Amino acid sequence: MQYKFLAAWAKENQKQNLIFKKIEKFEDQYLISFKKQKRCLQICLSSECFCFFSESKSLPWEQKKELSQFNQNMIGARLNNIKIRETDRIIVLDFRVTDIYNESSDLNLILELIPRYQNMILTKNNAIIDCLRKVSFAENRHRQILPGLSYTAPDSEYEIKYAEVKYPLIVKDLKLYESSDTNGFIAMNPAFESLYYDAIFQARNDRLRNQKIGSINKSIQKKLKKIEKLRLELDDASKEEIWKQQAELLKANFNKLNTGMKTISLKNYYEDDFPEIEIKLDVKKTAQQNIEFYFKKYRKARDGKKKITEQIALTESEIDRAEKEIFELEEMDFIPSSNIDSNKKKNDQKSGYKKLVINDDWIIYIGRTSKENDELTTRIAKPHDWWFHTRIFRGTHVILRNLKKKDLPEYLKFLCCRLAAYYSKAKKSTNVPVDYTEIRYVRKPRGAAVGYVTYKNQKTLYVDPLSIRDAAKKLNKKEN
Repeated sequence: MQYKFLAAWAKENQKQNLIFKKIEKFEDQYLISFKKQKRCLQICLSSECFCFFSESKSLPWEQKKELSQFNQNMIGARLNNIKIRETDRIIVLDFRVTDIYNESSDLNLILELIPRYQNMILTKNNAIIDCLRKVSFAENRHRQILPGLSYTAPDSEYEIKYAEVKYPLIVKDLKLYESSDTNGFIAMNPAFESLYYDAIFQARNDRLRNQKIGSINKSIQKKLKKIEKLRLELDDASKEEIWKQQAELLKANFNKLNTGMKTISLKNYYEDDFPEIEIKLDVKKTAQQNIEFYFKKYRKARDGKKKITEQIALTESEIDRAEKEIFELEEMDFIPSSNIDSNKKKNDQKSGYKKLVINDDWIIYIGRTSKENDELTTRIAKPHDWWFHTRIFRGTHVILRNLKKKDLPEYLKFLCCRLAAYYSKAKKSTNVPVDYTEIRYVRKPRGAAVGYVTYKNQKTLYVDPLSIRDAAKKLNKKEN
């Protein structure tokens, strides 16, 4: 972060009167909360290092063992002053603490907001009590940062350019810029808060979301190939009676079989008029081995048919669960960095479909998976309900239940089209074509894949995507 921005923030928040409550951690973020205060101090030690006051506690903050010395020594300490050193991007929080003997002492929480060397160091009378990042001479020949030693600031080659911040500021490409935009920020703290929550944290979420969705999609593709292979095996297994008949025919004509034969034509006594049937043989096998080959195929098909059917059903349920995971990921404000497999059971317990109640006349349903799309469109929806789906892109089925068979309102038509665009492959696009028609014009062809339908009498709207969360907010504003 540029020195002038940090200096402006320190000056803006110089005088304080806050009593330390605790410090917590989330990834590379630290949160200091204060007694009887909603606002907290968030310290960002990521690639962009800065700090800001915020009332947001949306992140899963936790007390960590590594912060125990900070918490023990700072409990009840009063934050009086915030300043920045003149040599580098180092902010110092001046605390004063009173012990049980009513003796006061000064504590300094030093935030070294230097990229690649970021650190948080607690000192008392300049002696280091604890620090996040301990540094010995083995790591740095010029400076040690260890409990018990005196704190010395780093020898900095950073060139400080003393300049006033020219407001307003805008957030762009995960950084702050001075701008002439009248809608920009005119103070540092809200600018820093927006930089983190609207840019850095959002970029983190998008990165993790895309990684996990990509991983799940790869898994789904593997499972689809598995089902394709299983269906071929099932088709082969369904010929169990054919293999049995051919084995029995070969057995009945044992004397006609000779080693080296590629095929043999025999009368098929299992069909009327006894038509000729040609049976393939392995030239390297004896008569008995060829017969046993067909009996083996019969037994394998007979025994495997049930197992293959069970495997297909199991794999389809795994795909269904994976599609639900993707849908839930799309809706999550916070993406856990750990593997989402731990949430499978939780996700499975969630009720099917996304539902948004408009009023007593209208309800919006959104399928999360191909199976749910099928159920919504072919079983739940009624003839006078409305159906929405992106024209070109793969996506979910959005159903608008028309509970009292009324005319379709314009605002709901646009809203449902925007939802269909959001829950499709065109989520990040604009001007997305969405088809809509009444359910009575939507048909599922016999034997069609799960989630596949045909439709007619449709109309098309070009819209920008909208999430169900934002749709609910819009509806709430409309009512108010």
